[in-house]
Amino acid sequence: MFVEAQFSIYPLRENKLSPAINEAVEIIKSFGLPVEEGSMSSITYGDSEKVFAAMRLVMEKVGENRHLVLIVTFSNACPVPQRHKE
Repeated sequence: MFVEAQFSIYPLRENKLSPAINEAVEIIKSFGLPVEEGSMSSITYGDSEKVFAAMRLVMEKVGENRHLVLIVTFSNACPVPQRHKE
């Protein structure tokens, strides 16, 4: 199944937020998934198994040594640019 995930990462009690966010983006890209970064949330999409596995690894790895809030909304109905559809 093809899904889209909108996600927001909030590292807690840290002076700089970007290291955790950048780490999450790199993890998602390592699955071969695109990431469209936004100011408050980002979007990725692709095969559901890859998307769910990527989000799980983000929570495990990025949250390994820090407190973290990860908010994800999954959809199989949101429009995705035609050039990115499988």
